Amino acid sequence: MKKVIEFFIPSNLSKDTESQRKARLSVAVWLIIALFNLNYTFISYLIQYPGGVLSQLPLLLITISCLWGFKNEISPSFIYPFYFVCCSVSIAITVFFTGGFLSLLFAWLATTPMVALLVWNKKGAILSTSVVILIEVLFFYYYSKNYIFPNQLDPVFQKHFFLTTNIGLVLILFLIAMVFENAKDAALNKLHTALRELRIEKQRSDELLLNILPEQIADELKEKGQAQARQFDEVSVLFTDFVNFTQTSEKLTPQQLVGELNECFTAFDQIIESNGLEKIKTIGDAYMAVCGLPISDPEHARKTVKAAMEILEFIEDRRKNEKVFDIRIGIHSGSVVAGIVGIKKFAYDIWGDTVNTAARMEQTGEAGKLNISETTYLMVKEDFECIYRGEIDAKNKGKIKMYFVKGCILQANNSI
Repeated sequence: MKKVIEFFIPSNLSKDTESQRKARLSVAVWLIIALFNLNYTFISYLIQYPGGVLSQLPLLLITISCLWGFKNEISPSFIYPFYFVCCSVSIAITVFFTGGFLSLLFAWLATTPMVALLVWNKKGAILSTSVVILIEVLFFYYYSKNYIFPNQLDPVFQKHFFLTTNIGLVLILFLIAMVFENAKDAALNKLHTALRELRIEKQRSDELLLNILPEQIADELKEKGQAQARQFDEVSVLFTDFVNFTQTSEKLTPQQLVGELNECFTAFDQIIESNGLEKIKTIGDAYMAVCGLPISDPEHARKTVKAAMEILEFIEDRRKNEKVFDIRIGIHSGSVVAGIVGIKKFAYDIWGDTVNTAARMEQTGEAGKLNISETTYLMVKEDFECIYRGEIDAKNKGKIKMYFVKGCILQANNSI
C-alpha cells in the first residue's frame, strides 16, 4: 500500500513533514473511496442494477481524476475544492435514491469535512462543511414535506452494499483517527524534545550566570529581573598581582603567556571556591576576590587569609618547577558596596575604601608574601603567626600599620 501511495505523490511536492503528511492522507483516502466505488459499480453491473452503476460511477471517475491530477502536479488549490464539492454532491445524489435520511451512505457526508480539514486547510474545511450542511438542509426540507425518498437498492445488492459501506466508513474513520493520533504523538515528541533542549539550555545559562554572579545574586536577578546593590559591613577583600609581570611576559610567546595565566587563575578559582570566597574579577594579571558576601560570614578574615596562603604555596611550587611568575598578595577587611553594573557583559563588582586599601596592601607588599592590614590582623592574630612591619606609607592613604603573615597556620587552628 505504501508503494502505491508513493506512486501518486507528485515529484514537485515540498519535502516538509506537513505537506508530505497531507499528500499521503489525500492519496490514501482517494484510493479507499475508489476501491469501494469500483466494488459498488462492479457488483451493480453483475446483478444488472443500472441504478447502482449510475450512482457510483460519477464518484469513481471524480476520485480517479483527482488521483491522476495529483500525480501530474495539477495544483491542489484546484483539485481539493473540485473533489470535495463534487464528492459531496455525488454522495447526496446517491443518498437521495437510496433512502434519503435512512440511507447508510448518508454517514459518508459527515466524513468529507473531516477529511478536508486534514488534507486541505481550514478554509477548505469550512467550504466543505458549508456544502454538506446545505445538502442536509435540503434533505430536511424534503423530509419536512413528507417526501418519501426512493430506495432503488436491489435486494441482492443491498446486503453487500450495507457490509461494504460499513467497512468503508470504519476504514475512513480509522484513518482519520490514526492521523490525529500520529499528529498528537509527533507533537508530544516535539514538545518533549523542545523541553529537553530548553532544560539543557537553561542549565547552560544558569551555569554561565553562576560563573559571572554569586548564586544568591543570580537567583535574585532571575526572579526579579534585577539585583539591588547592597552594603556589606564585614568582609575581607583579597588582591593578587604578579611581580614584574610586564618584563616577565616579554620573555614568553603569546601562547605561553596566556597558558601561564590560565593555569594560575584556574588554580586560584579552585582555591577561592574551596575556601568560601567569591571571585570578583581579573584585571590583566591582577586577581580580586572577597569573603563575607552576598551571605555574611563571621569567619571571612580567616578564610581569606587561608585562601591567600594556599595561593602562595601554589605559586611557590610552580617556581620550584622553573615557572616564571612570582606574586604579591594583600588583604584588608571592612565594609563594601556590591552590585551589578552594566547591561551588556554585566559584572558583579564591589566598591569602597576597603577595596582601595586592599589594593594598597598588595602594592606595598613583597614578592612571595601576604601583606595584611591591622584591621585584618586583629581578626586573625589568634590563628596565624604574623610579623609586624610598622607603619608603611600607602599611596593616597597615608601611613598604615601592616603585617606579613608567615607561611604556616598555627597548630591550634590547623583545621581552618
